[in-house]
Amino acid sequence: MIPTIYTLHWKDYNGKVYSRESDEENVVISRMEYMKNSVITAWVTAKNLLGSARSEEYSFNTGHIFRPDPPNIITHSFMPLVIYWNMSLCEIAGPLEKTCQVQYHAHNHMLDWIQEDDCQSQFPFEDSQPFTEYSFRVRCHCGYEEEVMSDWSSVYSVRTPPAAPVGQLDVWSDCAADSDNSPCNIYWKEMPLSQARGEVSNYIVSLKLKNGTEIKQDTRQRRDTGILHRTEQNCPHLRRFPLKMAVVGVFVSANTSMGTSDPTFIPFSVRGQTPPKANLSVMGEKQELQVSWYVHTQFSESVLEYLIQHVSVEHHRPCLNWVRVNRTQRSVTITGDFRNYTAYNVSLFAVFNNHSTFLESAIVYTRQGVPPKVPQFHVKIISPSSVILMWNPIPVQESKGVILYYVVGIDETRFNLSSDRTSLPLSDLQPSQQYQAWVSAVSAAGEGMRSTTTFSTPEEYSFATSIALAVLIPLSFLILVFAFIFVLLRCCSQKIPDPLNSKSFKHLNFQYTWPLRSSLSEITLKICELEIVEKMHEPEKVLIGVEAQHFQVPDGLGRSNEGREEKWIEDSEESNRDLLKQGSWRKEYSEMVDTDEEENGGTGEEWWDQHCVSDYERHFMPPVEAN
Repeated sequence: MIPTIYTLHWKDYNGKVYSRESDEENVVISRMEYMKNSVITAWVTAKNLLGSARSEEYSFNTGHIFRPDPPNIITHSFMPLVIYWNMSLCEIAGPLEKTCQVQYHAHNHMLDWIQEDDCQSQFPFEDSQPFTEYSFRVRCHCGYEEEVMSDWSSVYSVRTPPAAPVGQLDVWSDCAADSDNSPCNIYWKEMPLSQARGEVSNYIVSLKLKNGTEIKQDTRQRRDTGILHRTEQNCPHLRRFPLKMAVVGVFVSANTSMGTSDPTFIPFSVRGQTPPKANLSVMGEKQELQVSWYVHTQFSESVLEYLIQHVSVEHHRPCLNWVRVNRTQRSVTITGDFRNYTAYNVSLFAVFNNHSTFLESAIVYTRQGVPPKVPQFHVKIISPSSVILMWNPIPVQESKGVILYYVVGIDETRFNLSSDRTSLPLSDLQPSQQYQAWVSAVSAAGEGMRSTTTFSTPEEYSFATSIALAVLIPLSFLILVFAFIFVLLRCCSQKIPDPLNSKSFKHLNFQYTWPLRSSLSEITLKICELEIVEKMHEPEKVLIGVEAQHFQVPDGLGRSNEGREEKWIEDSEESNRDLLKQGSWRKEYSEMVDTDEEENGGTGEEWWDQHCVSDYERHFMPPVEAN
């Protein structure tokens, strides 16, 4: 539109002309600029680049300027909707020509007033929608010459009666193609009042199972501030239904007091279908996402519509949302409450009559920031001259922007690595040298803070020594453990006395009784004690009696000879009888002299007084008594 300057000119009763410019279509003359009950003549001129124009002159008496009181809206009626009002001052003035203006708007468009002129005392609203709240206001003039309008009346609101719902719910799901083995969710947007045309009392979810069974479940419409699921708290326009069983079809409909909407079928993703190649481009700017894509024309001909899904990657504020577009479109601008420095996952789906197909996805930010520090940056030493710098990638919910690449440096040397790298091997380092390494992430907003670490390479010889120590130390430890166990078993095991070690029985020649138990060392032992008892009534028989004691003698396999006690006594008696048969036994041994006594020169000490009995025998062996 060409800019136009309007000028109001007026001439008072003295013929003096005043002027005032304005770029609008009205001018206000203050009370100080005119006289009461005087005639004023006014006209308007307009001027722009195309030329100028002048209106006709209009004369009026300032004493006749009168603003009436605003009207009062008193009632309404339906079928159709009619609004009624009255003006008491105009009714008193008589049958003058009264003219009124009416303005109205729906409750969800409060700033867009629609005006209707030339009304008298009522306004029939024929285009009203069911179950919609409207607001009205009226102003009038009473038909005086100046036709001064009153102020606007107070706003009068009314809701139209409900009707049967029309249209279908907008339903979507996050179920994958293999959702039979994992639970998923069904989502739908709250039905607008223009479609519900009444208060939605509940939603009906119909499930069709694989065996042909149909199950209907009701979910109440929750408009209060009670306990809601996290998705419903963050997305009040969204409703959620958890799907825990394998189904082949899901239908959702809205139920009102006037009826139920047509059920909406959910097109699940099909397993085993190879999606076509699609190019997806997403750009974020302020509070908008500009999405464009390209799919082969032959594929698009069979598509019913495209669906663009976007959801925040933040775990504490998930809010699934989607937009449906016609199959002929290749771009769309999505507006919403997008947060800065927050990643959004945008996915493109192709919807068919009975299923859907995932095509492509991308991560986008409406506004990017500088990345934070790279986490878990450390060094792994390989040799005295080589190391590996390692780090963890920045999580997408913390990166504040798309990571373009990583910058890794050691001292004054820099390396630019792709965003999918998490390590950098370094070689040709100097042994026994200290280095400082760092890493940082770079986004479109700039380079983030550096994560630094300091390390020292080992000496060349010490590296081989460390390997040897790493092997010898565990080996030495194992040897000590085995030695300790061996000593512990020797000290704690029970010792059983062996009668073969007793010196008291060497003179009985038990080597004949137990030939397998005799040793060469026992044959050369010296006899230090011998006792002979003669029986007066039977001089020719001498019996050396040993009281039978119950003791154990371990055999070669670690078993005791406890069961052979009787056999051992019998063998001993047979040995004694063999000894008695020797005629010269008593004579030879009655004159026996201890060889130790001869060697010592005959000290005169009796041989039986010598302390030849060992502690072992005193403690374990029984006393010997002659019969």
